[in-house]
Amino acid sequence: DALLDKFSSLAEDGTLTSDIKSARARFLAVADQLLAGRICIASMSLGGAKAALAVAVKYSATRLTVGSTGKSDAPILSYQLQQHALMPLLARTFALNIGLDKVKREWSEQDPSQHQQVVAMCCALKPICSWHLENLVSVCRERCGGQGYLSCNRFGTFIGLAHAAMTAEGDNSVLIQKVAKERLALFKPQPAVTPSEDITSSAELLNLVKIRENTLFSALGQELGAAGREGLFQCWMLEQNETIQNAGKTFGERLVADEFQRVIDETQDDTKGVLQSLLHLHLVSYVKDNAAWFLTHSIITPDQSKQLTSKFDELCRVIAADALPLIESFKISDEMLSAPIGRDWVSFNDGDNRGELDGFFDAEHN
Repeated sequence: DALLDKFSSLAEDGTLTSDIKSARARFLAVADQLLAGRICIASMSLGGAKAALAVAVKYSATRLTVGSTGKSDAPILSYQLQQHALMPLLARTFALNIGLDKVKREWSEQDPSQHQQVVAMCCALKPICSWHLENLVSVCRERCGGQGYLSCNRFGTFIGLAHAAMTAEGDNSVLIQKVAKERLALFKPQPAVTPSEDITSSAELLNLVKIRENTLFSALGQELGAAGREGLFQCWMLEQNETIQNAGKTFGERLVADEFQRVIDETQDDTKGVLQSLLHLHLVSYVKDNAAWFLTHSIITPDQSKQLTSKFDELCRVIAADALPLIESFKISDEMLSAPIGRDWVSFNDGDNRGELDGFFDAEHN
């Protein structure tokens, strides 16, 4: 009764009875049972992201190269190139983890009246987390050079996980369509104000994310309204894909940022400062990456856009100083991490291992 007959029953004579009268509504009710799977895939994606980051950051902190003295005494993590590549990914991983925790709570404790909202949350975070994993692993692999290409260092495994996650339990882009549809039905503008001259604070950046969400959903609603019932398919499926995708994704981004700020506001211990820096870098990166949209919609000016670069540089340096402790907070043991460059890679490369583990970690403990 809780599974096959939860919504409908089929009698021996073939008669179907259901509490849900509409065939489409029955299909959607059954499809909503995939929500738990989507949460699991998002969780798996973040697990892979944490492991890949742990490998890349630990290697970057121990791989020495030419420094200002002319000797090989500078870890590549001290280079701006490495910081700009890895630190925004670290900040985003923390942000998505906190956002996903909220979605898990909402799903497990949901009130029936909030079901549509929970559906939108689950369908937004699965794509965002799996896309994040795919991008993160590719960047981490590249930033580890030839060592990152070796299969024993596991980036290939994580890339495979990302590619599976992007279409499992629903194609990511199709799910974003569903997010946009669900949110449009419930849409109420987020509280936002005209941006200040200086847009680099966390509050100002979060305000910009809310302005983007409001603008996109308002524009989408207007286009659908103008199309009318007869033009709905044409408008939704053939004309407004970019607005639909951007609207759905921005809802997810705002949800994550809002929850991260709420968690920081309630934090009373010494982690509050570093968490605020992580959120700040996450928001700067997001607005910086979408600067063209904000500029073309006249929401920010070119001079304001330039402010983002210096703040981004500053925050990458700040987070890099705490990168190793932040990675350790993931609590991934050496045995679970497995990758040689995330451990004692110097000893691993002492002999001709041909890129294979060959019991290296067993010997490490003997």
